[in-house]
Amino acid sequence: MRIGIFLVFVLLVACAEQHKFEDFASSDSGRGKKEFLQDSKQCIAEKGKFSNMIQGREFGFEGEHTGYLGCMKLRGWSPKKMP
Repeated sequence: MRIGIFLVFVLLVACAEQHKFEDFASSDSGRGKKEFLQDSKQCIAEKGKFSNMIQGREFGFEGEHTGYLGCMKLRGWSPKKMP
């Protein structure tokens, strides 16, 4: 029974949204959650691009989300706090 509860917990954590609208600020105040979700979806697909990873490092990001954060920064979204 404990193993089942543990597996359900792991599944819920794994399926949780990693990047939230509330964690980012837009350089253009007119952009909302809809635009964030569109940009985020595209950056998730493009996060492995070498150019996004280089840009992310130039912006000062490190770790596994470097490509994603670099892509989002190029699209005008900045994290409110460093990951």
